[in-house]
Amino acid sequence: MPLRLKKEISEEEFYEHFCNIKTPHQTLLCFSLKEDDKTLWKLWGHAYNNPGQYHAEILVLREIEDYLMANILNATKYTITWFLSYSPCHCCCDEITNFLMKFQIKIEFNIKAARPYYFDNDKNQKGLKILKKLGVLIKMMDFTDYEECLYLFVDPCMKFTAWPDLEVQSIANKMIFHHLFSKEDDRLDYHSFPIDDSFPVHTIAASDFESQVLVDKIPPGDPNKTPDKKDELSDIRTPQKTCFPQRTSEHGKGVKRKLF
Repeated sequence: MPLRLKKEISEEEFYEHFCNIKTPHQTLLCFSLKEDDKTLWKLWGHAYNNPGQYHAEILVLREIEDYLMANILNATKYTITWFLSYSPCHCCCDEITNFLMKFQIKIEFNIKAARPYYFDNDKNQKGLKILKKLGVLIKMMDFTDYEECLYLFVDPCMKFTAWPDLEVQSIANKMIFHHLFSKEDDRLDYHSFPIDDSFPVHTIAASDFESQVLVDKIPPGDPNKTPDKKDELSDIRTPQKTCFPQRTSEHGKGVKRKLF
């Protein structure tokens, strides 16, 4: 099932999909929605892209939209947080933009991605820039974000174990993002978008950040394909998705499921 509500992911899924030096076939999205400043989530779970049909982002947006349509008057502010194995493609950026335009309420939207998705694609770059101008927080995950994701969506009692070169790759990914957002693009019409300058932008020469990328995270191919459809990735295996370990009531006893 591509989307599972109120279900954690396994430890194996977490490390397979969020390790930023790997290139898994699928997109994994862990999400939460909360009202106002309440601690408990009203909606949460995870989703994979449905090959040949919908991206994970679309599946989750539809679920959140259904919830908001039924509960729109319950709060004055909603906070949506996504942990993504890949940054959104331009089609998903368009859907997020339409979603934000549809609801005339205050929505804080946070997107934390493990790796860039076809970042040399102009449409993908434009889509991310528009989201930023709409006030969406978009960032590349670092050690703290991985800890947070593991705590919230895997097991609050489990300690995060970093893989080799996590920090260096995270820095390289962040530099790529900073370089994108530091570039002026006159082709975008920002006049109707609220400007949010809270995202730190640093002007970095392309040669500075490209030299630090340890792996070719997004192999060459059709940029409109989702990661799980790449025939050329014969050396990468799609992880099994049937491992959802049973949890007991003792598993998280004494641990408060907090929000960061």
